[in-house]
Amino acid sequence: MKPETSFSRRDFLRGLAALAAATGGPRFCAAAPSPKLKFDEHLAVLLSDIHVNGLDAPDGKPIKPDMRNSLAANVAEILRMDPLPRHVFVFGDIAHLHGRLADYKRSFPDLKLLVDAGIELTLGMGNHDHRKAFLEVWPEYAKRSLVPGAIHTVTHCADYDFIMLDSLDEKDVPDAWNPTNGALSPAAQEWIAAELPKWPRPFFIGAHHPIWQLKFDKTKKSMEHMIGAFPNCRGYIHGHDHIWKTNVVNWRNPATVPLLTLPSNGFWGDIGYATLHTIERNGRKAAQARLVIKDFVLNGGNLSSRPAMWDARIEDVQGAKCTFVL
Repeated sequence: MKPETSFSRRDFLRGLAALAAATGGPRFCAAAPSPKLKFDEHLAVLLSDIHVNGLDAPDGKPIKPDMRNSLAANVAEILRMDPLPRHVFVFGDIAHLHGRLADYKRSFPDLKLLVDAGIELTLGMGNHDHRKAFLEVWPEYAKRSLVPGAIHTVTHCADYDFIMLDSLDEKDVPDAWNPTNGALSPAAQEWIAAELPKWPRPFFIGAHHPIWQLKFDKTKKSMEHMIGAFPNCRGYIHGHDHIWKTNVVNWRNPATVPLLTLPSNGFWGDIGYATLHTIERNGRKAAQARLVIKDFVLNGGNLSSRPAMWDARIEDVQGAKCTFVL
């Protein structure tokens, strides 16, 4: 339904289209749209592994395939949702491979469209990111972070809190290829151990890396074995693997919670995103993630003929979901 306001969703989207046509591509608006646009306070969108590249190739052109095309398409799709989601979360690997400043500058206009629409955007760090370059483009995250030297954030949603952990194990060299596996800084480990056992609301833990890669120095255990001590934790969501997967963690304990692995925004593997919507289930609230699958590709899709398995994969996961009881 269209909001009852003189500035409609259609007007807003027409303005975006006109701006994109005038500038040769999507760009952010100087003025924010009307706050009267309709939002679903119980809806979020989950993106991961954006991998947008700057001008990295020797000829000064973007490396192909150009991941910005996928990001722009998904942002446009999100902005066509009616009502709009209140939140969008991005689970790291915003940059292409080396976390260069040009990468963040190139993805900024598309992500800023979400902010300008009034959507609350939360960005996380992956192994292909670099914090210093990221903070040059998104300086507000230095203040949002819960611990120094990293980018850990809490987002207060209508039905739960979302704790996005910084799992980037970074080499302190610009443009370096960081370790593939994730890690938590000592300050983050201390904050998690002190705060999450007493967190007052239902919450999700999000990060770029799988839960078993996040280890605690004092206990020698991974987050997988610590999560049972967090009574209000309702699930763990991550990217990195580029393949939609569901599992459970802490399965030896009654306090088992679902684990969800997100698809890639457009790089390789399952291509798409997920929605996270609060529903009623057997008289109790639940947050249900649903996969929006666009494609499945490997090797950048650069093959003479498309393997039949790729299409079979899309059919197999179409409409997949993961339910987190709140």
